[in-house]
Amino acid sequence: MLRKLSVLLSLMLVSLGLSQTIAAAESFEYEEGTHYIELQIPIKTADGSRIEVTEYFSYGCPHCYQFDPMITAWHEALPADVDFNRTPAIWNKDYQVYAQTYYAAEALNVAEKLHSPLFQAIHGERKRLNDPKLMAMFFSEFGVDPLSFAKVYNSFGVRASVQQAEARGRAYRSTGVPALIVNGKYRIEGKLAGSNSNMLRVADFLIQKEREALQSLAEAP
Repeated sequence: MLRKLSVLLSLMLVSLGLSQTIAAAESFEYEEGTHYIELQIPIKTADGSRIEVTEYFSYGCPHCYQFDPMITAWHEALPADVDFNRTPAIWNKDYQVYAQTYYAAEALNVAEKLHSPLFQAIHGERKRLNDPKLMAMFFSEFGVDPLSFAKVYNSFGVRASVQQAEARGRAYRSTGVPALIVNGKYRIEGKLAGSNSNMLRVADFLIQKEREALQSLAEAP
């Protein structure tokens, strides 16, 4: 009988310990300056009544390639009050080509279709796509006419989008990609968050922080 009571007591203590651990994890708060950075000058978002998350990335970045499956699954499961978009980094000639390609794909309505295949071609298959002509041939494999690609790639609208992306990139003040910008206020990088997967946990924390702020504004007299 005493043995049974001892086992039962041990199980209760283990259960209590697990409950305390879970509660501590749920109450954990990420800290500004340690896990994320608050931007000195906030960036205006498209809709102030919603929460916006921007992925700062480049097709030329191997870390972005590794991050892509994680963030793809994450953003597909985001709540209805969160908008997700991307801004390509433009730090050198190759990144310029990739950024212009991204906006050309958007203009041709094939951005989501070709997003992951572009990563796979560049990093998984080691294809050289750092030239518009090579990129046009790659797009042709997915049914995009090379002449149509070239026309859109060099269009005023695409070039304007690239210039705007450059301006946003300077405002982000990010030292690397991938990075996440939450509601134009906070920047999350892997070196601060601890890992790519932890970037998403910090993003979830900041999304909830912004959600509560919006609710407070809505309830204010």
